[in-house]
Amino acid sequence: MSDEGYARLPGIEQVSRVAHSAINRLQEEAVQLSHTPAGRVIATILEDDDAEERVEHFRYQQDLERKLTVTSVIGLGFTVMGVPFGISSTLGISLICGGNVTLLYGWAVVSFFSTMVVLSLSEIISKYPSAGGVYHMSAILSSDRHSRASSWFTGWLLLIGNWTYAVSIMFAGSQFILSVLGMHNFDLAGNVFLTLLVYFIILALSGFIIYKFSRHLERINKACIYWTIYTVLAIDFMLMFYSRSHNSPKEILTAFDNSRSGWPDAMAFIVGLQAGSFTMSGYGMIFSLSDEVKNPEKNMPKGAVSAILMATVVGFIFIIPILTVLPSMDQLLDKNPNIMPIDLVFHIATESYIISTLLAILLVGTVIFQSIGALTTASRTVYALARDGALPYKEKFVTVDSVEEYKMPKNALFLSMVVTAIVSLLSLVSTSAFSAFLGASVMSLALANGIPIFISMLHGRKKVKGSGFRLRYFGWIVNFLAVLWVFASVGILCLPVVIRGLNAVNMNWASLVVAAFVAVASVGWLAYGKKGFVGPELDTDYINELEQYELADESNSVEVDLASNFDDDATMFNNDELDLGGTEGEVDDPLAKRQVIFTA
Repeated sequence: MSDEGYARLPGIEQVSRVAHSAINRLQEEAVQLSHTPAGRVIATILEDDDAEERVEHFRYQQDLERKLTVTSVIGLGFTVMGVPFGISSTLGISLICGGNVTLLYGWAVVSFFSTMVVLSLSEIISKYPSAGGVYHMSAILSSDRHSRASSWFTGWLLLIGNWTYAVSIMFAGSQFILSVLGMHNFDLAGNVFLTLLVYFIILALSGFIIYKFSRHLERINKACIYWTIYTVLAIDFMLMFYSRSHNSPKEILTAFDNSRSGWPDAMAFIVGLQAGSFTMSGYGMIFSLSDEVKNPEKNMPKGAVSAILMATVVGFIFIIPILTVLPSMDQLLDKNPNIMPIDLVFHIATESYIISTLLAILLVGTVIFQSIGALTTASRTVYALARDGALPYKEKFVTVDSVEEYKMPKNALFLSMVVTAIVSLLSLVSTSAFSAFLGASVMSLALANGIPIFISMLHGRKKVKGSGFRLRYFGWIVNFLAVLWVFASVGILCLPVVIRGLNAVNMNWASLVVAAFVAVASVGWLAYGKKGFVGPELDTDYINELEQYELADESNSVEVDLASNFDDDATMFNNDELDLGGTEGEVDDPLAKRQVIFTA
């Protein structure tokens, strides 16, 4: 809707005037107090970004093709978050840590803060669009002294998070499929060898689709949007239609059962936020496809924000019907510990193995889409890091080949598939160690997302001025909430879900795994990164050309103003000879290629 359209809405114009008036008064008071520390802080926070919009360019050869649209960005973001399966696979955490209240209001809390993170990252990517995503943001926003180091650690956290996140999706999908079979009295869910077999099938299928059908990535992402939405609507309708009992609105909104976690009620709710965090964790990965998106400075922010808002709404649409037909906690958590709670919800509500299996198959489809999205973003992160010299044998992984008439970094894809296959084998050694790796994936991604935002705040948000996507007066508040959530979520993800009977087996070791990741990255930095890692470089030649054009443009504007003051008989400048389509005396504009001819 246009600004005029908003102005015609009742009360919008008045509210806008009041808001601007209040901000202006605060700014005036801050100016009066500018000689005090508090006044300077207030003036900085309330400063509006009225700088001229500018998109920075990087010194890279454009190897990948820009074919993806904003719809594809939305679809990819929607894909990697995988809302219905994410909520379904982590339903047990919410039920143990409070049930209805934790699931419903926890989703609201996580969605709100995740939106703050996405808004903050969108503001940055609109000025610095690159396949490096958040790790390029860290480099550009840091000081020259710390640029390469911050980029190195952010990049490795992003890459490890991408790989382990892909593993967690496919492994949870494997467990879910076997859990569905468990409803038919087949005790398969606890068999790790069968789980790995299904895992490798999902991995091979996802990798094959990416390799052979990347030229259809736009269509695949669109298909994911439709599949996810129709899956949610179909599950909601079938559960509400077939269930013989429905919980009251009061029970849906207020039921709280914390008898199994061992945590105090307030802490149980906080720990239960892990469920939403596992789902809302992949949004930062999509920025790695910036090199393949048309007009990324506009379409990446638009797509990312749209994806997180869609995920939020779809999550509520999925959660409320589940809570409406939710059986007792005894049935879901105590009587059938080897079957996922969501499978039991389907079976108990519909009272049919066939219907519950069909609903589960719909969720399996979202697992496939999510796996494709995760492997795609992981391969692009490998490509970007190799391009900057952060990986050994970098020349192998920066190679872009044409596969089925579409350019893609196939070696980066193969490396991601091999790594995710090897990591999955840890489940044969220790289930608790493997679970720690999966928890560490979300923590790594959260830290990678938070570092550039935190760096931007440390430098007074100066380098994001002129972004196409602006947070304006709310920039500091949104950034603060985003960083606050990153640190809080990392702390929450370190906590065990159940502390009653806590031992080495059910302890949450994710924090140690993240510490190990950082230690490995530190060793790599000292041994190789300090000398071999280049980091992203802005195209200063482009910037110089742009500045020269702007100076020439200003000079020509002055000449036009002076010439217009002469009488027509004495003028040396003939306005009628202004030619917008000629070829002589052109002024080169690196952005718009505008050509203006002035003749005497």
